Amino acid sequence: MRISVLMTIAALTVSACGNLGSSSDFYGYTSRDTLNYVSTYNLVSTTVTMGTDKTILDHIVSLQSGKDCSTVRVELGRTYCREDEPNPIPDVHCYPSLGDVTCYKEPSKTRNIAERVGTPY
Repeated sequence: MRISVLMTIAALTVSACGNLGSSSDFYGYTSRDTLNYVSTYNLVSTTVTMGTDKTILDHIVSLQSGKDCSTVRVELGRTYCREDEPNPIPDVHCYPSLGDVTCYKEPSKTRNIAERVGTPY
């Protein structure tokens, strides 16, 4: 979300500038056409990011790699691509029941550990 806000501010700031100097100036200010292209790109990029939680570059990387990648995910402390995230091993304890298997979050205190389904004992 912070990236979207910064990009919106940048788009509004840049779009207000005009041709402040000639091309022979020391800093070489850009023309109004260039600033219009930049501000239009920033506006489109901000809209895409806010709508899909991906930047335009993220869409290109996702298309090339075949993965779901996003810098917004990185900002949230997760991996860049969804497929690169490690899958946690579920901590369940399963026991055979009459014709089925029943699983619990905690081990049963009344059953022996050897009765658990999937134990090598």
